[in-house]
Amino acid sequence: MNTIVQHIETYWTKQSRGNPGASVRNSVPETFTIEGAPEIQGVLLNEVKYSEYNNFSNPVVSDFHAINENQQRQLGFKFEELDGELLVSKWNHSGHLTKVGALKPNSWLKVITNERTSLEHTWAYYKHVYNIYFGEASNTGNVLSSQQPITVLNAENDLW
Repeated sequence: MNTIVQHIETYWTKQSRGNPGASVRNSVPETFTIEGAPEIQGVLLNEVKYSEYNNFSNPVVSDFHAINENQQRQLGFKFEELDGELLVSKWNHSGHLTKVGALKPNSWLKVITNERTSLEHTWAYYKHVYNIYFGEASNTGNVLSSQQPITVLNAENDLW
């Protein structure tokens, strides 16, 4: 079985906090078509990045690449395969681990987070969507497009 993490990142500044930029930003999809995921044991990451600098269109899409346990922790996740299921847990900012869900083969879940960081003269905002799939890599695109996630954890903070 494969574990595939699709990370969709949306970046903006104060310029896109109000309309019309916010309307365009809010229309960024929370899933992205996955094709050609390799059958490699371990955890694979696919990153999709949207930005206000190109009006939230034409995202930068990375190739699939394997990530180790340290890189998984940097994303804020712990993955444990147990009895044919994938247990997905999320680290929070205070260092506590929260169980998100248990994935059976050919199922997925979604985790949504956000953050704000300081730039020289403004704020930078990021929305992170993690679509986590467990199963045969060749089924990833079909499952994400035809099935609902088994659970959605919305861990967004109020950034006002």
